[in-house]
Amino acid sequence: MNNINELGKVYESDVLVIGGGFAGLVTAIKAIQEGPDLDVLIVEKGFTGFSGQSTKAGNGIVAHLPDQDVMESTEWMVKNQTPYLNDQELLYDYLSTNTDSVQWLRDYAGAQVSENPDGSMKMWRHPESKLAGIGIELRTIEKLRKTALGLGVRMVDQVNIFEVLTNNGTACGAVGFDMNEGEFHIFHAKAVAMATHGCQFKKLGREFMGYGTGIGAAFRAGAHIRNIEFSTQIEIVFKGTNVPVYGGYNLIFNQEGTNISKIYAPNAPEISVPLLKGMVKEVREGRGPLYVDLRVPDDTLISIGWEGMQIGDGRLMPDKIEWEEYVAEKANKYSTMEYGMTPEITIDTRLQAEPVKTNHQFKTDVEGLWAPGKISYQGSAYFGWHRGDGVGNAVQTGIRAGKDMAEFAKSAPLLPMDYDQVVKYKEKIYAPLNRPTNHKPNDIFDWIERYGFGTDKLIVKSEESIKEVLEDVKEMKKIIPELTADDPHTLAKCHEAADSVLSLEMIFRAALERKESRGVFYPHYREEYPEQDDKNWLKWINFKMGEDGEPEMYLEDVPLWKYPFRPEGYEIPEGHVDEWNEEK
Repeated sequence: MNNINELGKVYESDVLVIGGGFAGLVTAIKAIQEGPDLDVLIVEKGFTGFSGQSTKAGNGIVAHLPDQDVMESTEWMVKNQTPYLNDQELLYDYLSTNTDSVQWLRDYAGAQVSENPDGSMKMWRHPESKLAGIGIELRTIEKLRKTALGLGVRMVDQVNIFEVLTNNGTACGAVGFDMNEGEFHIFHAKAVAMATHGCQFKKLGREFMGYGTGIGAAFRAGAHIRNIEFSTQIEIVFKGTNVPVYGGYNLIFNQEGTNISKIYAPNAPEISVPLLKGMVKEVREGRGPLYVDLRVPDDTLISIGWEGMQIGDGRLMPDKIEWEEYVAEKANKYSTMEYGMTPEITIDTRLQAEPVKTNHQFKTDVEGLWAPGKISYQGSAYFGWHRGDGVGNAVQTGIRAGKDMAEFAKSAPLLPMDYDQVVKYKEKIYAPLNRPTNHKPNDIFDWIERYGFGTDKLIVKSEESIKEVLEDVKEMKKIIPELTADDPHTLAKCHEAADSVLSLEMIFRAALERKESRGVFYPHYREEYPEQDDKNWLKWINFKMGEDGEPEMYLEDVPLWKYPFRPEGYEIPEGHVDEWNEEK
């Protein structure tokens, strides 16, 4: 009889969480709180509680002041972020409970947040939106780790996962290998969470990196993809260090002393494509270099903790001050650039996909598989991203997924693993080792990196530029089977390269399909279709894996007939009724 234990090291649990960052830890903690008798296991390619985006981002989390109307907040985000492509039911529910999520962090992780003298949470109203911000310590993730260990959550570190195991379409585990020795590891579970980052394409993602393997594994297991065309991001950064000038997008000046933000994007709620195009125009016409004038900060800049806000204000927590001082010391030591109050700035374009489609509990289309955290930011159609809410997203999605997984695992059987499937995945995962070829993963990463040196591929797309990328994808896919590795690190990079190309293909196929422009922080912009087209494109573009293993596209009407906020002139499609107003 075939014995799976002979294929590698086997672990068994009720709940398996892949990814030990913020979302993964919250998911595991919530699962064991809901089911104290459950065996919960986290597997992390780095070190649980010391990896992931939230270890080096944040110090802020979004909430609601008591006098802020949640329906007004929902309306603002629906109309101003990625107009009308939200799941408005999820968005309203999310915003209704975001302050509760912060309280959960205080209660169960001992997280330090900004406080009033009476110990209540201290909040600041965002000047450009209907939400509020709370200060939160950077070291919260370390406290989550301690909480998880105290509750009995098991952790396996330095093991990288590349495939999800299934039994008749239901997730029942995952496989990968140890990043030090390359030993094969097999995880058997009733419920699986893919709590990895999305895909940020090495060298284009900068400081926040996801390598696409979570997306690829979920997709091959049967998870669907949604909204992936909204994967490009614009930042205004300090020239020389590439550090974002948070809140500075309304204060950009040319060498003639003109505030060009007010010309190209007056009172914009975020960095926008019109502003980016205007910056390019100013430089091409000889009015560069551009700079940000920080001497008279506006309300947006002040709200994120610029001049005058100290530790006592609570918005900037002590560990944030320590971190900023450390970074400043290193910058001064290794940089010859003098910043002052009018630093030169430039455009930074990034590519990041967070597209795994989920429901309101962040469960995928695969039975037994959830996707909390950044991996499903676009795919959940929460999608009304507000700057400063990365930590909030990790908490909210983890709480919802963990609770749902616990309920599932309490009654679900431990399905048997398919020996032949494990063998197939093991052969696939180790296939690049010592191939007699010359292609390395960086052949792929370097190719994609070139897209970041212009705006035509990532931001201001055209049919011509999109098709150029898709032709590149065809050539990259020819290289993927020839990638070679000689150690666990480069072996992992081979799979990261393959799943990066998978994500890249879906991004640009969806971008070619969507013949309009829409969105602010994650904009989709088409040169030939510069306007938002609510008549034809109130649709979600989705992908699923076809029978040939390739991405198969399908379109879905955004169910605005169920939602309160609709663009002017919206007509309910035939076959549907006005559910929102009928319920009222």
